[in-house]
Amino acid sequence: MSRFLVMDVVFYGSSLNYDQGSGNYQELKKITRWDGRQYTLVSKYALRYSMLNDSGVFGRELAPGEVFIKDTGEKSKGDVFNPKPDVLFSGEILKYPEFDLFGYLITKSEPTQSRTAPVRISHAVSMTPFYYDSHFNGNHWIAQRALKAGLTTKLEPNLFTVEEHYSYYIYTIVVDVDNVGKLSVFTTKMDDVKTVLDNLKAKGENAKKIEEYRTFFESNGKGKKKGNKESALVNPLTLNSAEGKLEIAGVELEELKIIPIVDPTSNKKEVKVSLYEIQFDLGEEARRERVLKLVKAVLNLKRKIKGRTEFLAPELLILGIYKDKPYDSFKNRIQLLGEFEEEEYVEVEEKNGKIVKKIRRITTGENGTEEYIEEIVETKPENSGEKTVQVKRRRSVSRKRTAIFEITGISSSTPIYEYYNDDTVTSTKEKTKEHNSGSNDNKKEIHPISMDRILNLLGERLSNTTKEPQQEIFIVKSSNVEVRLK
Repeated sequence: MSRFLVMDVVFYGSSLNYDQGSGNYQELKKITRWDGRQYTLVSKYALRYSMLNDSGVFGRELAPGEVFIKDTGEKSKGDVFNPKPDVLFSGEILKYPEFDLFGYLITKSEPTQSRTAPVRISHAVSMTPFYYDSHFNGNHWIAQRALKAGLTTKLEPNLFTVEEHYSYYIYTIVVDVDNVGKLSVFTTKMDDVKTVLDNLKAKGENAKKIEEYRTFFESNGKGKKKGNKESALVNPLTLNSAEGKLEIAGVELEELKIIPIVDPTSNKKEVKVSLYEIQFDLGEEARRERVLKLVKAVLNLKRKIKGRTEFLAPELLILGIYKDKPYDSFKNRIQLLGEFEEEEYVEVEEKNGKIVKKIRRITTGENGTEEYIEEIVETKPENSGEKTVQVKRRRSVSRKRTAIFEITGISSSTPIYEYYNDDTVTSTKEKTKEHNSGSNDNKKEIHPISMDRILNLLGERLSNTTKEPQQEIFIVKSSNVEVRLK
């Protein structure tokens, strides 16, 4: 079984990721796209940092500094910090969602330990080009106080220029659901396997199995000290929570396996084990909880930067749930409409020697509707060769500052939800009716939904035990934007 969760996210923000810059010029990260124009960028590392640190979801579950070790090897330039090898075999690493969701690399272990991240995040790229807007700054207030205090004889503030860009940004998150909460570690040392056994807390049948396996290891160690041939440690160990309580480092496990990997160069007379694989599985309930926490962090995403907090909750979210089916992303099929539609009507009428021409032009765009009416009256008296022209012009503008997103390649039957920050809605039917009121009878029905309901809905889908392949897509938007399906 393979399950994937795909989130295409559009948010609105300002100046979220600065580059190295030079001197007193603070430069935004930028990337050039196929159209030759530059767009601002929020790196996947900045997004990951904000999900873990600024969203307020993970909090104390983040790994403390004591978990890391400094690697100053010959090949490393500068100091590199990786998790300690001890946190693997003690099971402590299971306590920290950041390693489970986003992977790790541990070089101070034999062999080197790595985890492929089950959560993949793309860079967030602005949906509108960057036109090098910037503003000039200086700390005049501090400089004035320094002057008054006699610290300097002239006003010399520190001057600097900051690039700024307000825009909608889009990025994608892909979650390999079935690999969340599952970790495999490898070791060539029997002592590491013993460390795992010593840190396990178990009851029932599991406790008996652990004691038997520990005895097996200890007898092998004693035999080796006496000069006897080392026993062939080819017996695997499988523990399951169905056979009694099972936990390590305070984390409950559903399953644990210790699998000896036989050296391919060994022969039938002497079987050698070259490696041990230790598999930890937190179980389906813990897996679902961690995925939902990640989604909650996305829904409540914030970014603290340069003395301000940007609120980056999705303005548009396409949520796809896939089970035993190829997963897909709509990131490249979401377009922020910038074009406009224009209609022109011309009426010409002749009465009593007068020619009346009316021109009516209606322009509809993402920012509203503009109507332009021009009336031209031509008069030519009978006894005169002169022509009189009177022109009347009238212009009316109806502005609505609403962004319109067009999504191509998605079924028109895909449900669209509009989320609210509170659950104080009178009823689903009443709210749905409010969204459908208006003169446009073809307007797609939009259903109200709260943030909590989004998480509950996703939790229900992840708990679905049906064996049939599934594909379900939801569109969730804020009240600030409009969505069109094409």
